[in-house]
Order: sequence, then structure tokens, then C-alpha cells
Amino acid sequence: MMMMRIAVDVDGVLADIISVWLTYYNERHKLPLSKEQIQRWDFWKSIGYTAERFYEELAICWKEWLRVPAIEDGIANSIAMLRSLGKVDIVSAQIAKDYVRRWLEHNNIVYDDYVSVARGVDKADLAYDAFIDDSPSNAERISSMGKLVLLYDQPWNRHLSDGRYIIRVKSIDGAKKVLMDRLMSMRRL
Repeated sequence: MMMMRIAVDVDGVLADIISVWLTYYNERHKLPLSKEQIQRWDFWKSIGYTAERFYEELAICWKEWLRVPAIEDGIANSIAMLRSLGKVDIVSAQIAKDYVRRWLEHNNIVYDDYVSVARGVDKADLAYDAFIDDSPSNAERISSMGKLVLLYDQPWNRHLSDGRYIIRVKSIDGAKKVLMDRLMSMRRL
């Protein structure tokens, strides 16, 4: 059986860090934000933030990693099932990686390697058969290099359409199904 190399993002795919950040933000500002109001990847520009400020606040939120919910119920089991298809690495541009690793362990998420990149778009330079990510910027860059992106559905990426190398998924189990179908098609060739 052909084994795949699969890169899985953390924020917005495994961990719902944005809900913790929204609580952090809403406690400090008069106009509250909700997850559904975040319609763009760089939404922070519309609230007067720089990228640095937003990512610094996300890192602050990761310090409370025990409060970060998983995106899906049963996420550890879903990743375990995904690993039946091959090597599953966590690939992230997260600056709070020590807290992220604690969160992964606490949530019993077993993976092969943790790969850190300087910027999310740098993932495109890595040798994986498939990327599971929620960033439209990453998806566009990765897919432009002829690599498969399973775009984890979020409000901030809904403007991006499926294409030859971008397939929207609503769960890790949905991603596994897409990858299994691809493997079956490759075997038939």
C-alpha cells in the first residue's frame, strides 16, 4: 500500500484558538467580535491591528493551552485514523510551539513529527503529498505549486473556491475520505 506524507496545521484545523482569542479581545474592547464575523484571513487589519500584534496575542492565548478547545469532538481518534494512510506531521508557523505541543499531548493527538516553519506560506516548500490547512494564503501558494490542499472550512476561507488542487473539507474524517479516494484512484492507474 502506498503511504502518504500528510501535513496538518494546528490553529483553525485541530485547535480552536480563535475562540480563546475572541474572548481575550472581547474582554478588552467595546465592540465584540464573533467567529462568524471573521470573513477574511487578515481580518485583523479591519480592527486596526498589525499582523505582529495579532500573532503576539494568539501566542498569549496559547499560554492558557488548557482552555483551548479542539475544533472537533474526537479529534485524537480522527488523527489516528488519518495516520493509517501514512506519515502525519504537525506543520505550523506557530510561535508558541511549546504550548501547542502540550496541547497536542493533553488531547492525545499522536503525530509523527512537529515541523516548524517561519511563515505559513513556507509550507509550500515542504515535501508532502497533502496539506490540511485553513489559511487561504497557504492554500493558494501550496496549490500553485501543484500540491494538494484540503482546505479546512472556516469563515475566513469561504471566498476560496475548490479547484484542481484545493478541496474543501469540513472535518479530519472528511479529509481522510478524500485522501483514501485519491489513493484508490492512484492504485487503479
